[in-house]
Amino acid sequence: MPRPGFLSIDPITHRAALVGHVLDKLDQRPLPAVTVEIIDAPAAYQSRLATLRQGRPNARPDRLVTDGHGLFRWLDLPVGTYTLRASLSGTRYAIATATASVVASTPASAEILLVPTAVTGTVSADNPAGPLAMVRVRMLDSGEVTFAAADGSFTLSPVEPGAARVIELSAQRYITATRTVVLPQGQTTTLPAITLLHS
Repeated sequence: MPRPGFLSIDPITHRAALVGHVLDKLDQRPLPAVTVEIIDAPAAYQSRLATLRQGRPNARPDRLVTDGHGLFRWLDLPVGTYTLRASLSGTRYAIATATASVVASTPASAEILLVPTAVTGTVSADNPAGPLAMVRVRMLDSGEVTFAAADGSFTLSPVEPGAARVIELSAQRYITATRTVVLPQGQTTTLPAITLLHS
């Protein structure tokens, strides 16, 4: 019961309308600091956005940044279909889009997979012949490093794209080798099989 002279006000509640997750497509790792933007929306949302920007021209409620767990959410969206665009600063990942349908009863969900620029391959030894584990694989100009698995396979991701990236492969008691590779943005490039020669 309200006190004399005070009005009773119902609490304002906000409901999650669209929740989502941005992941690395190769290893399913959550990606923080990804910009997620509504690029197409129902007329009711576009009208709301236009009205808001009349008083606040720089307002961007249509744009969010994922948290440390790769999560994002919008509250109180009008029902309808939304198109989202996700991008990470730099060129290690390609831009991705997704659609989600918001309904009145339950939150809609969207999982967006960003495709990294990556390089994969396999390394073997010449003597004795067979897969070579623990080979250090390093991008010479930028320093990203990984190590070959027990079967000689490796994946280096995400890396900067480029027309002439140089990869160095080294292991104890073997002669270091290099390979020059073209890495298109947002694609996985597989190198031909590599054999390291015993020193």
